[in-house]
Formats: sequence, structure tokens, C-alpha cells
Amino acid sequence: MGESLANRIEIRGATRADLGVISRIMNYPPEPPMATMLGAERASRLGDILVRAGINLKLENAVVAIADGKVAGVMECGGGAGPATKASSYLRLLPRVLPALGPVAPRAVYGFWLRRRLQFEPIPDAFAIGELYVDEAMRNRGIGGRLLEHADGIARGNWSRMCIETGVTNPARRLYERHGFKLIEPKTDARYERLTGS
Repeated sequence: MGESLANRIEIRGATRADLGVISRIMNYPPEPPMATMLGAERASRLGDILVRAGINLKLENAVVAIADGKVAGVMECGGGAGPATKASSYLRLLPRVLPALGPVAPRAVYGFWLRRRLQFEPIPDAFAIGELYVDEAMRNRGIGGRLLEHADGIARGNWSRMCIETGVTNPARRLYERHGFKLIEPKTDARYERLTGS
């Protein structure tokens, strides 16, 4: 039997040339709350716009996992990872976002406002993992674990702890727990749950 895939994964800095495949991994299929709120096709198109504009992923803080010569996963970590985007960044995207959303634009604005209320403030002494996605066809093969090990290697010695924010229904929570992450505080909002089903 050959070497396991997890041992053959290369981690390198993400580049502009990777954005197409990164967007596909992050947005196709879309996260269930977004698909419920906007419809799958609109959620994927919106996510693609936000990734390519540098809003849902800060390329300078992102790494990709290469498996069998292809980008199989992506992680954004450190460097203020997370949702710290200025309102002006969203405003300049309106000409592209509004047509993508169509008639669900008001629902999307309300949903994003609710989602923002569920996000945690950055933990000052923690190395943050802002995003971690693995290609749906490559999941459960060690790629997410290798990305977390890479983050741990960066954080070790410089940070007292690491943190990652995730949804309460995210199946990747088991992966995070296997790598030592613990649930600190769940945040819920009944209005967001009604709107998105999660």
C-alpha cells in the first residue's frame, strides 16, 4: 500500500492564480445557512464575488493544501483573520452584488446583519483561523488536519492559544475537537435560525 494522502500534502501560500479553485471549494456547494437564506445558486455566486474581491478571504493570510498536484483545501489564519472588512469595501461591490442577489437582496442584508451579531470579537492572545475549507471530493482524507497542523506550527511559540469560529451544525467540529479545540461559548440568535435553518 502506498503512502497516505495526508503525508503527501504540500502546504504553500495562496496566490491570485488559485482564486478560481479556492472560490469553488468555498462556495460550491454553498454553506447550508446561506443556501437556505438566498437559494444555492445565488449563495454560490455571492460567495464567489466576495472571495475574488478579498472580502471572504484575505489572500495574504491564506495557504492552500496541494494534494496530487491540485488545490484541495484552503485556510486563512493569523494576520487578523476574520471579518474585519470596511463598509466601503462592500459598497464598491454593490454593482456586482445586487444583480447576483436579485429579489432576495433585502433578505440578504438582514441575514448578514444577523450573522454579524453572531460573530465573536477577536481573542487578543489567540492565533485566529478565519477560514478552513476542504474540497468536498477530498474530505475525510487528512487535508483539514494537515492545514490545522500547519496553523499550529505557525502559532507555536508566538501565541498562547488558537481559536476558530464555526457554526454549531458544522460537521468539521469533530475535526477541530480531535485537534484540541474546545467549545468556549455557543452564540445563537432565534431570528437567524428562523431565516437560515441553522
